[in-house]
Amino acid sequence: MKDHIVGRYRGYIIEACLEPRTIRFSDGVAPRYRITWWLRTRTSKQKVVGQFADPFLYDSESIALTCVDRRARAFIDAMLADGIDHTTSGLFP
Repeated sequence: MKDHIVGRYRGYIIEACLEPRTIRFSDGVAPRYRITWWLRTRTSKQKVVGQFADPFLYDSESIALTCVDRRARAFIDAMLADGIDHTTSGLFP
């Protein structure tokens, strides 16, 4: 498993952990990636705002990280639009 800092956005740090998987097909095998991601506040790296398990398997690491970055930014925007400073752990719909 690899940990990555995906990016920083509006006072939050987006981090992710990639887990490589192998999918078997009738004509061979293919690598896939499962990803879990979380948000931390910039002011306190120890404060995890939310942790999320992505339900999809991705074809490459770069696709997985790009999708997480987009989802995390959308989540942060929605959270800030609702006036919420932080949330507890949960799943991203």
